[in-house]
Amino acid sequence: MNEKMDMLLAFLSRRFHKRGAKIIVILVLMAVGMKNAEIQKSLGTTWNSLRKYRTALDNGDIESLFEMDNSKRQKSEMEKFNAEIDASFSANPPKTLREARERIKEITGLERSINRVRKYLLKRGSKIEQ
Repeated sequence: MNEKMDMLLAFLSRRFHKRGAKIIVILVLMAVGMKNAEIQKSLGTTWNSLRKYRTALDNGDIESLFEMDNSKRQKSEMEKFNAEIDASFSANPPKTLREARERIKEITGLERSINRVRKYLLKRGSKIEQ
């Protein structure tokens, strides 16, 4: 990769994640008519990725390239206990995050920081003040 390409990827990586920046550069190169072989040689992208990007560009479905695959997302261990935690909290809502943390520890056996408990509860739709 040349110096200008490195500079462009570094700039885009600040605005997007690294993978997104690389996809944007590849799509621009494809749009201006660069062949897959030239792109593969200059950026080191796999043939399968280039084929997927070219198909998306040709079909006008570029947005699908930037969607995250939720099946690969790392899940919290607490998510296994969502039903038990919800039942306990709906029967007797905790008044503080510390109380919520202690109750989650009793239910799940998992010890989490106050910040982790806050994020978990916000994701579940609960808002408990300090």
